[in-house]
Amino acid sequence: MGWNVSQTEAIFDHASHALVVSTRPSLRIQWLAKSEQDPSVQHRAICSWEIQPREDSVDPSTEAPALEEAYSRLDDFIVKFPQKFPWPFSYQLDIRVHGNASGLLVAELWLSVQTSMLECNPQLRLTPGATKEPWTCHPEFLCSSDRRAALAIHPLDRQDCLVHASRSGEVEQLDLFGRFMEKGVIRRGRLLFVASASSISENQMLGLCREFAASELPLTP
Repeated sequence: MGWNVSQTEAIFDHASHALVVSTRPSLRIQWLAKSEQDPSVQHRAICSWEIQPREDSVDPSTEAPALEEAYSRLDDFIVKFPQKFPWPFSYQLDIRVHGNASGLLVAELWLSVQTSMLECNPQLRLTPGATKEPWTCHPEFLCSSDRRAALAIHPLDRQDCLVHASRSGEVEQLDLFGRFMEKGVIRRGRLLFVASASSISENQMLGLCREFAASELPLTP
């Protein structure tokens, strides 16, 4: 158990599936099914989320900064991106995988932004990948339409999040942060990612959301 880290990605194996964090060419989290013929081979992506920086002064088509650092520590995988022109802020992702007796993969995503600029509106945008199972909004969380994956925002961080959905109810993106932030301040947000080989019941997910809401603030590296 633990993360298998290479130059471009980190993989956390979980039964017949794998949680994969790609660091190049962009930061992306994927939940992949393994080949039944060869379990060592990952293939079909069940779901994915891409994480991109956004800021009012930077053209949206600008590439994200190059990776500064990526490493694992026990069940954590930490990724850091520097403040580098034209991006006026740095940002970090820390994923911590928790064991679960129900066979679910449960992971906390801790996202943070920081700036040395006197004026900055840093934002991180999470965009679901195109799959046959689009993400929809539940009152307490987001979930794939087949109920095999879900994403919850910690109650303390909901005021810093904005979910964009189409008229049909499909989630198009999740914007985290975006408000004015002063020099030297670190802003953090917590998300809960849950995935399973089969459908996750609403009671299971609501129970996990309650545990997540009651959890203590993490000690970030």
